Amino acid sequence: MKIYILLLFLCFCTVNSYSLQFGTVNLGHQTGKKAIKEWKEKNPQSQQPQPQDDPRLYWISEKMDGFIYWPSIAISGDTIYVGTSGWDNRPPGVDYTNAVYSLDKHTGKIKARYLLSDDELVKGAIVIGKSGCIYFMVIEMTGYNEGYGKTYLYSLNQDLQLRWKKEVSLTQPNFWGQASPAVDSQENLYINVCVSTSIPPIYAIISYDFYGNERWRHEFRGLGGGVVWPTPVVASGIVFANTCNGIYALTTSTGGVLWYIQHADGDIVSPVITDNTLYVIAGLFGKRLLAYTLNGELKWEMNTYAKTLAQPVIGEDGTIYFGTTAKEIDRNVYPDKIAGFFWAINPSTGGAKWMFDIDEYMYDEYDKKYKSSDIYAPAVVGKDGTIYFTTEYRYIFALNPDGKLKEKYDLMKMARGWPGGTVTYSALVIDENGVLYKADSNRDPVLKRDVARVIAIKTQSYGLANSPWPKGYRNYSNTNAQE
Repeated sequence: MKIYILLLFLCFCTVNSYSLQFGTVNLGHQTGKKAIKEWKEKNPQSQQPQPQDDPRLYWISEKMDGFIYWPSIAISGDTIYVGTSGWDNRPPGVDYTNAVYSLDKHTGKIKARYLLSDDELVKGAIVIGKSGCIYFMVIEMTGYNEGYGKTYLYSLNQDLQLRWKKEVSLTQPNFWGQASPAVDSQENLYINVCVSTSIPPIYAIISYDFYGNERWRHEFRGLGGGVVWPTPVVASGIVFANTCNGIYALTTSTGGVLWYIQHADGDIVSPVITDNTLYVIAGLFGKRLLAYTLNGELKWEMNTYAKTLAQPVIGEDGTIYFGTTAKEIDRNVYPDKIAGFFWAINPSTGGAKWMFDIDEYMYDEYDKKYKSSDIYAPAVVGKDGTIYFTTEYRYIFALNPDGKLKEKYDLMKMARGWPGGTVTYSALVIDENGVLYKADSNRDPVLKRDVARVIAIKTQSYGLANSPWPKGYRNYSNTNAQE
């Protein structure tokens, strides 16, 4: 009897050891080594290591309907605000309801959302005023498909309830252009828009007060279609606007013209300002960085060698950092360049301190080819001097102030089940805890539609650099104002 009980016990242990090893896999009636070997041969994927989160990942947010293409993240306290810009019929038959979302800064969970009208999408940065009210601009998505579509300016309260909505244009900016208001310390708003589709069109720099009432406007004639509407910059009672007709300096009180410099370029970028210099991307299809005194005198200009659509940022020592697209590259100088440039520029001379070449990182091991990748989004400079920027394809790069690679973040492998790293104009931002936030989007294979997420990554850069313009739109509120 003892021998019989011992044999039963050994059989029980053998069966359970197999169960522990293979979970609930059904091996049929055979449980010997031969059956196990055959099962392994038929299921080779079970032997592959499962993908893991990058250890630098802090969190990845809950999914949001649509795409984060143009909107930039704003931060207030423990809340992140971001908008979506999903495009109907991408893929065919899919409709999106875009929204402005608030997320918990510590978890990425959705706290609330404000749903836009059915055919609207957010076209630029979310901006937070001194009162905590939220401002942003939207377009009707029918515009790019059918040649028309209006532009609106919105204001919400902190709880994402509508305060007011203003129609500001019968048309909308070029597809790759962004549109958002600058907001000063009195919570007056300033926008740069096209107000008439006549030939030639009429453009305007318009100011609104806290309640959405128009304070003043300055109108001018400009270029035809294909024009972007960069956000104005506000500093010391002056509005600086880079327009398709030139650079304007206007008083914030009345909109009176202080000075004007003519140029004609539809590919222009929101200016950046320091204590004594205005930096502007304009000229030759957005291929010049120009430095002006605050009185409008040219100090120097620099050839960017490619179309530039990202607002520059400034390091603590005054160095100017910005990326370019891979479009309109000067092939006489860079005949083999396949991706955009990332420049560090001396603020005194306009000469290049260094250029970080991303070409070697653009190889796609899945498609077995190099990607022609643009840099659309403004960079961000951390408190420790590290410069972070993201590319159209896949990566965030972290550089030391001397231009040497510090580390890189592969967004396709950052979070399990999320093939990240898609094109975005959304500005990067680092909070005071050293968390870097990247707006991201991709096609969900289960839902079969575009979804958006925010990726939060742990870094050693605790906050923004102590500089006049450390990130796109200058500060956590994206006010584009130095006041």
